[in-house]
Amino acid sequence: MPARRHTLVIGLVAAIAASVPHAQAATAEAQLIEQGQYWQARSNALRAAEVWQKVLQIEPNQIDALYGMGLIGVKQNKPQQAQAYLARLQALSPVPWQAVQLEQDIALGQPQNQALLDEARRLADAGERDKATGVFRQLFNGRLPEGTVGREYYTNLGFSSADWPEARKGFERLIRQNPDDSILSLFFAKHLARREDTRAEGIAALARLSTHPDIAGDADQSWRMALVWIGPPTPAQVPLFDAFLKVHPDDQEIRDQLNKGRQQHASGAGSGWQQDPLVARGLKALERNDHAAAEQAFAARLKIKADDADALGGLGVVRQQQNRLAEAEQLLTRANRQPGGARWKSALESVQLWTSLQQARDLQAKGQTGKAQELLAQVQRQNPNSVDVRLTQADLQAQTGQLDAAQAGYRQVLATQRGNPQAMRGLINVLAQSGQADGALRLLDTLSPADQAALGDSGRFKALRATQTARLAEQRGDLRAAQAALREAVKDDPDSVWTRFDLARLYLKTDEAPKARALIDELLKSRPNDIDALYTRALLSVEMGQWQDAQATFARIPVDQRTPDMKALADEVSMTVQINLAIGIARRGQRQEALALLDRLQPVASGSPERQLTLASAYIDAGEPERGREMARAAIAQAPAQSPDLLLQYASLLLAAGDDVQVNAILRNMQGQPMSVQTRKRFDDLLYRYRIRQADLLREAADPRRSAARRGDSPTGQTAVRDFSGPACGQYRAWRELAAVS
Repeated sequence: MPARRHTLVIGLVAAIAASVPHAQAATAEAQLIEQGQYWQARSNALRAAEVWQKVLQIEPNQIDALYGMGLIGVKQNKPQQAQAYLARLQALSPVPWQAVQLEQDIALGQPQNQALLDEARRLADAGERDKATGVFRQLFNGRLPEGTVGREYYTNLGFSSADWPEARKGFERLIRQNPDDSILSLFFAKHLARREDTRAEGIAALARLSTHPDIAGDADQSWRMALVWIGPPTPAQVPLFDAFLKVHPDDQEIRDQLNKGRQQHASGAGSGWQQDPLVARGLKALERNDHAAAEQAFAARLKIKADDADALGGLGVVRQQQNRLAEAEQLLTRANRQPGGARWKSALESVQLWTSLQQARDLQAKGQTGKAQELLAQVQRQNPNSVDVRLTQADLQAQTGQLDAAQAGYRQVLATQRGNPQAMRGLINVLAQSGQADGALRLLDTLSPADQAALGDSGRFKALRATQTARLAEQRGDLRAAQAALREAVKDDPDSVWTRFDLARLYLKTDEAPKARALIDELLKSRPNDIDALYTRALLSVEMGQWQDAQATFARIPVDQRTPDMKALADEVSMTVQINLAIGIARRGQRQEALALLDRLQPVASGSPERQLTLASAYIDAGEPERGREMARAAIAQAPAQSPDLLLQYASLLLAAGDDVQVNAILRNMQGQPMSVQTRKRFDDLLYRYRIRQADLLREAADPRRSAARRGDSPTGQTAVRDFSGPACGQYRAWRELAAVS
């Protein structure tokens, strides 16, 4: 081998040998970074810190590790640690964007800044975009927003035409920094598709994003909607439709829309037709989510031409977005019947679908479970691929204790739309309700960062995880550990009224009622008119048996803003207050006055089997047991569906009335039925009371003198001694039969 070639070979071998340890170190570092990001995304600061320190031993200036350690300092309220790692990031050249992100994280940790962020989010959720922008800018104080908070800011900003250039630059900057953030890319693509001048670019982006598993469903629906808004396409727009139909060849509406555009171009009609300027103005306002301007433009056009299909359809969409579904359906039906109104068919079908789903929810709220399920089955036959139908079915199944069926429904949705937030929340809740809180925790720990973000910001995700930890602790009977976990959840997501209510409920279980009340009232101090906060206060009052306080709280909730559940509970509270008053009057010896008051409540109770049973129970307490039993039997016979909760209420009434044999029959029939956790607890409580009652009766049967001594010489007492004088009595047999029921 020539000397020159030999020298080259030796040099090449030496270079390869030298590079092997470096490559191995780089691979180890990359694996550690991936592990650190995994634990950081799951809010496990201890494990994340261990990994980040290992990375920094390999590379002291590794950016992800420096940022990760700084963020842990922020989360654990260790400002010196956070500032130290920020200084190390800022010392790098060039300064990485993670330094700016950490600086923002530290600033957002300040209470006054967190309050500003909460207010900006509230305004954005309420549709007050410009006000939200002002609060966001006050929060950032001239700094460029970063991360998920930056995503929120630019998403809100993009709805303003004047601020669109800033929003676009911000989106593009964040995407360069976080190219794997699919949710960020989706929000940017939606804004591009919403604007007429960038619609083609947005449609192309949505088409690409529809292949991403975590956002595929949302991107695909947005892609289709953007094509619908184009109307019949021009020749330049035809490729956008061809691309969609290549993926969705069975979408006949989009194909008809494409064919109409081709026909117009072929006949020259496309060049001669112009959209009415009022309709055009309304559609543009609708695109930028300005409902007031859209409604004004469409209404003005309809005064000139009452049957304008696009004005009717546009106003129908406005009503749909305002959740005024009945009006929306009427307007879209009229639009669809007009010449050229076929483009509004999909919007009409969407409204009809949502109307049916709401009707099913309303039926369920009224206790008409069978009718609700029938309606949903019919809707599913008409919309076999609708995710919304499957979700509603699963939600109602969860509410009625059909936990296995609900779990299967949620998993079916997630198989179609991975990461669907509603399905994910539903599945987590069902797992927790069925005693599988550990499974819920495992599910949360498998979520990707994008899936976690879909469930809410990092604080809300941490709160959701802490809630499942609390449920697991409660299931094993460790109420103190459950309380501690829920306190962390409230700290991470202080605006969640339901997390507060869960913690308040646990305080009641440990006889800490003042803490429970203070927890809810604390939220009402800053949000005195918050409907959900007022509702949870009323619920807490009901749990505490403070019915008059619950009634006073409901008086603060406007009637037109109450949900069906709120209305039902408010009616029950009002009736219970009156019933308690009547029973008090009866105990003071004013029996006729009490019965007259109960008689006046019959119209209020007539619309609900549950309320009829409550009133029947009151008649028994007021000394009219036969009248109470008769009313209860009628209520059960006329009930459209005998749910487990209704039967338990009926059995409890019968137990109070002394009809133990029928109570036994109901409990035996129910023991194998599926029930929610709460219903199962009611069943167990009633079974316990029944067993205590039977034990007392058996003791009395064994010692007639004891029974007579306790009851005196009353006819009732003497009859009881005779009836329970031997093991052949009906109650004794019932007790023996039920003894094995668990």
